[in-house]
Amino acid sequence: MFELPKSVRIALGAAGYGISDHRLQPAVRGKVVLVTGASSGVGRATAHRLAANGATVLAVARRTALLDELRSETADFPGSIHPYTADLSDPDACAELIGRVLADHGHVDVFVNNAGKSIRRWLSDSLDRWDNFDDTARINYLGPVRLVLSLLPSMRARRAGHIVNISTAGVHGPGVGWTAYIASKSAFNSWMRGAAPELRADGITVSTIHLQLVRSDMLGPYRIYRYTPSMSTDEAASMVCRAIVDRPLAIRPWWERAGAPLSYALDNSRAAQRMLTGYAKAGNWNNRPVDWAGPIGRVERTVNLLDDAVTVAGWIPASGVLGLVPPSRIPQLAWALRGGIGLATALSSFAARFPDRPAMIDDDGPITAAELDRQVQRLAAALRARWEVRRGSRVGVLCRNHRGFVLAAYAAARLSADLVPLNYGFAGPQIGEVLDRERVDLLLYDGEFHPEIDKSGYRGHRVVVRGAGGGLPTVAELVAAGGPAVREPASGGSIVLLTGGTTGVPKGAPRKLGMAASSVHPRMMLALEDLARFAPIPRLGRPMIIAPPLHHTYGFLAITAAFLLGSTAIVHERFDAETVLADIERHSVHIACLVPTMLKRVMDLPPPDRRGYHTESLQMVMCGAAPLPPWLATAFMDEFGDVLFNGYASTETGAGTLATPADLRAAPGTVGRPPAGIVDIRIVDRDGRELPAEVSGRIINKNPSMFHGYSDGRTKEMVGKYMDSGDLGHFDAAGRLFVDGRSDDMIVSGGENVFPQEVEEALLAHPAVADAGAVGVADDDFGQRLAAAVVLKAGSRTSAKALQRHIKTALANYKVPRDIVFVPELPRTTAGKLRRQQLPEVIARAHAAASAVESDRSWT
Repeated sequence: MFELPKSVRIALGAAGYGISDHRLQPAVRGKVVLVTGASSGVGRATAHRLAANGATVLAVARRTALLDELRSETADFPGSIHPYTADLSDPDACAELIGRVLADHGHVDVFVNNAGKSIRRWLSDSLDRWDNFDDTARINYLGPVRLVLSLLPSMRARRAGHIVNISTAGVHGPGVGWTAYIASKSAFNSWMRGAAPELRADGITVSTIHLQLVRSDMLGPYRIYRYTPSMSTDEAASMVCRAIVDRPLAIRPWWERAGAPLSYALDNSRAAQRMLTGYAKAGNWNNRPVDWAGPIGRVERTVNLLDDAVTVAGWIPASGVLGLVPPSRIPQLAWALRGGIGLATALSSFAARFPDRPAMIDDDGPITAAELDRQVQRLAAALRARWEVRRGSRVGVLCRNHRGFVLAAYAAARLSADLVPLNYGFAGPQIGEVLDRERVDLLLYDGEFHPEIDKSGYRGHRVVVRGAGGGLPTVAELVAAGGPAVREPASGGSIVLLTGGTTGVPKGAPRKLGMAASSVHPRMMLALEDLARFAPIPRLGRPMIIAPPLHHTYGFLAITAAFLLGSTAIVHERFDAETVLADIERHSVHIACLVPTMLKRVMDLPPPDRRGYHTESLQMVMCGAAPLPPWLATAFMDEFGDVLFNGYASTETGAGTLATPADLRAAPGTVGRPPAGIVDIRIVDRDGRELPAEVSGRIINKNPSMFHGYSDGRTKEMVGKYMDSGDLGHFDAAGRLFVDGRSDDMIVSGGENVFPQEVEEALLAHPAVADAGAVGVADDDFGQRLAAAVVLKAGSRTSAKALQRHIKTALANYKVPRDIVFVPELPRTTAGKLRRQQLPEVIARAHAAASAVESDRSWT
């Protein structure tokens, strides 16, 4: 945030003079200073400054952990920090605190009254919140009074002592919307003004500081503060230290001295009161007239949008965006984009801008953007020359995560062919059904899949991307052979994205390659409001880890984004949790794309292994493609910092929501909010009626990236212009979306609805559980009963009854599975999604195996 020079802010009355260490140190060395509210903000900064200059600081706050952290930070300082945990809203606790302090230190030289509670809330929102008024009055008025009264006997006996009261410059203002805060602060100010003459008679001095706006973690989330001149916590602490040394009667900005008489005079001005009344009517939604709502709402939205635009613009230099197009490479970039922006030009634009930068690092090592693009061009030429691949052709790609996937896919896109990325987790018959349905003319695949392709019955042209060719042409041979260069721009092709296949043969969802101008709408500018939540955005153009399968929508879009951003894509054929951490350290990775099962494997590593790598460069971990358990999100951020983002989208509906680290801290398990102006998500009942917050229903979605139907002619159910996602979920009061589960996964047992996902999350939170799946199985009495299959961590042991007891601590009794079996692994897709339809068979086999073992024991 831009900040005016301090001299200018002092002239404006937004800051004040502090004190140098040269003057502070001799005045406070060896002194005992009691500071309340010392865990954060001005109190923490004051305690820090005093300890650095030799004072014995008695730091008081509610949170022990933060006080211990402060003590650790200042362990090597000339002075010392002594933490005291206390609840200053309890007057008796205040008296008990002073008893402990005097017993430990004998006396207190200076008392800095900093603790306070600040609430901005309209009266109409406070009618049922008396506890807020009571708590604010206790912390801001009654607690400080009790502390002073408890200290007085000791200070009087020594005829020495100094009290510094940190107040606010707003105590003389009308306080509209701040009634509890201003009234309680004013009350203590008035009490101190009346007590000061008596205190001075006993040798005790009093100073009051009327602080202006201070930037701290405690500052409310009000946009206007971004543009209001203010001071830092260190600058405010320096003013407090000046008050300790110079002992002035008061420190206040010039405008408060001049404005106090005017403020009280305006109490009798009808014009001024009408203005304040108008402010209350306009600012408070509860009081706002109906005919004001529209115009004021539009003004607020416009101002907020401009604010977000300024915020985002301020990040541009630090984000590296300006370096994504080197000026000297603009002619080459223009040539690469001559055919428009699309998949085929993502890599060529990378090569045009950064030819010598590695486009990929895979298990074979790095390959530069220029070389990868050259091979794509030669492969495209060879495919055209040998099989006449062009617009209208269908090209399938079946590869693991390596450069060969990019070669095959981007060569097809360069020829304007339709691309069909295939899941390497499919069995031969599934592959054959997809290839037949999608009318694939040419299949490029890894040699390890020869057996499955033979089983598929595919009779089209085949090219081996990696591994033994077995008499078939290989990509390496075709790249070496080349052909006449493909001259025409790539356009008109499509990509057939396949659904997860968790409910049977995956369906194809065709989408056009490239970006149509008609999909851009002015309302998309509203997305700046959401972009401003990304603070700070990661440094662009740095290496990215892309762990999801490249054939999956998530992995495919991630590597395309990496090429567009000029970022080296780091991929491996098989996922390994420790390799991810090693890559982050080795390549100073800033962004990592993972799925929840991968996060779980990282967190399942022994703590010494997890912490044995330097991962400080990591700024963003994008997670998606499957449900993220709340406990896993919290545990990951506790370990690696607040860098985790959780996305929600689908092959059919396209864009969805994104949860920031702040969202995941506030509401673990959320998938966040939809970007304004782009995605409109609603929760409706069976009849399409919109439901209120906290009520679960069908998740429907409207956005420009929705697909237009499956390749077999079917489509998703529509609710007006909204597409039914097939998921059930709800919004919380803050507008954050939660996905409760798939509508076809919900279990009805004994008249109660149970979502398997919440049962799985509870099981996965158990320290012995590596993986878990829950499903409904037939039951004669209840229609369905809940059963679960569990994979234990290596070396861990537990029982079904122990897991049932564990679930009961988090969920209702009717959500506890009646059957829990232990299996070596669960059926999952390559993207980590659970194949739930196969679970009943897995559970039945486990029961049969257990029965056979029991039978053998009985026979023995």
